[in-house]
Amino acid sequence: MINVITSPLFYFFVTIGVYFLFAFLQRKFKTAIFNPLLWTIVFVIGYILLIVLADKGEINPTLIEEEVERYQKSVNIFDILLAPVTVALALPLYANRHVLKENWLPIIVATVVGVGTSIGSVILFGKILGLENDIVMALYPRGVTTAIAKEVSVLLGVGQYTAITVTVVVITGIVGALLGPLLIKLFRDEDDAVVGLALGSASHAIGTSRAFDYSPKAGAIASVSIISNGFLTVIVALIISLCRG
Repeated sequence: MINVITSPLFYFFVTIGVYFLFAFLQRKFKTAIFNPLLWTIVFVIGYILLIVLADKGEINPTLIEEEVERYQKSVNIFDILLAPVTVALALPLYANRHVLKENWLPIIVATVVGVGTSIGSVILFGKILGLENDIVMALYPRGVTTAIAKEVSVLLGVGQYTAITVTVVVITGIVGALLGPLLIKLFRDEDDAVVGLALGSASHAIGTSRAFDYSPKAGAIASVSIISNGFLTVIVALIISLCRG
């Protein structure tokens, strides 16, 4: 039985099944609480721990690492697909090029401020908490969407901490999507451009889906914001990588 529920095909379909279940719940209830990426991660972690406990009778780092490696090999296709997904982000940029032309200055300002704040806060709290330099660098791309964040972590030479990068990206997106609307109400500014830039810059893809709840224009601006934030983050990462030699 253990061999069946830990087979590559079973792992693959369980992962997809959990993701689409929470994607359905998110669309139905229109809340970031049911973010499918977050709950898929939580489910897979819990599932692997249960498998290790049921099969080996104990949980220790070595056994968990072995099962995680087996799981990663089973769903390796998702990593392969990240490259074309990253390239495909050019499509919403082209589709919303009129939005870019009409709001180019606010988008540039919001992008610079958003990326600067994101990386600056990582550096600040990294020093306060005494984190290792590589861990801090793995947190740099927390403000961009997962597909770009994983590539940035590799570019920075901290690809071994990709799991940390992805986790922080998901948490950032969910927190931004939950708190963003509250802050928008607090400051009583529901201008489409403001909403789109705020949610797109602060919580990338998750925030963008929330922005579309306000209006198509807010969602379009948030989509452009994702690309511009990702573009600038890649440039900053490239400069850091070159400086490190």
